[in-house]
Amino acid sequence: MKQALNKNFWRRNGHTVTIYLFLAALMVFVSVFNKDFFTLGNFKNLLRSSFPLLMAAMGQTLVILTGGIDLSLGGIVALCNVVCVMFMNPDSAMGFIPALAAAVAAGVVCGAFNGLLITRGRLAPIIVTIATTAVFDGLALLLMPNPGGSVHRAFAKFLTRGLSGAVPFLLLVLILCLVRNLTNSTPYGKALRAIGGSENAAYSTGIQVGRIKFWAYCLAGVLCAMAGIFLSAQMNSADATIGKNYAMNAITATVVGGTAMTGAVGDPLGTIAGVFIISIINNMLNLFGVSSFYQFICQGLILIVALSLSAMHKRR
Repeated sequence: MKQALNKNFWRRNGHTVTIYLFLAALMVFVSVFNKDFFTLGNFKNLLRSSFPLLMAAMGQTLVILTGGIDLSLGGIVALCNVVCVMFMNPDSAMGFIPALAAAVAAGVVCGAFNGLLITRGRLAPIIVTIATTAVFDGLALLLMPNPGGSVHRAFAKFLTRGLSGAVPFLLLVLILCLVRNLTNSTPYGKALRAIGGSENAAYSTGIQVGRIKFWAYCLAGVLCAMAGIFLSAQMNSADATIGKNYAMNAITATVVGGTAMTGAVGDPLGTIAGVFIISIINNMLNLFGVSSFYQFICQGLILIVALSLSAMHKRR
């Protein structure tokens, strides 16, 4: 009985455990070249710099679990970043509240737009989200052609450095618990994975496929809105081009974290490790003075390796 339980545990969580072991080994390797790596201040900085990508990657995880993909996440992040700053009133004590509401609403609308085109229009997710990337990026540039704006100082300080820098960590834990519980322990999560496994089979069992997929894209939009809000506080301004690399990095981190591109299989907990692996490798390359052009090559190679390992695991 115990052996069967252990086998079942490794079947379900083997990749997640392996990816965290790899993350630990990578951290030890980097610490050899950077004596300050294992310091509380460095971990806080790493979390702050990675937080927007963490949100976008968890949104991508939800979408990929349905067997879809969202290439417009970067555009949503940029648009929400711009909307947040535009509605910000730095001179009012509660001037950040309209900005938060507007950014979240923008994220929901963008996600709903994607979801409607995919579910009602019966269009391929990759085609839809390539098109909407241009729409969202264009809207962000239309609203704010040049980087600028200002952010409520107390709000920005609390979000990025509040409680001695613990606020980003507490937010990450809270959001991870909510998303992981949604995907692993609720009827919605089971339906999400069933659709990723076989959409026709899920439909034949009575699952409302369109509604489940629609809400997955909406939730991804909300998570991207949180990324945009955090970027606003981090930069104390807005930039319509800030989301350029988020979609590809989110896909890379999600796949590295063990989510299968074919859908159904994956864990947001693994996605977290995938994000930190990408961030640490980029930091390591910067530490070694490697050109940013080679960093893009490295990210592409990481994605190819992760996809290959995922395909081998599925065949096995």
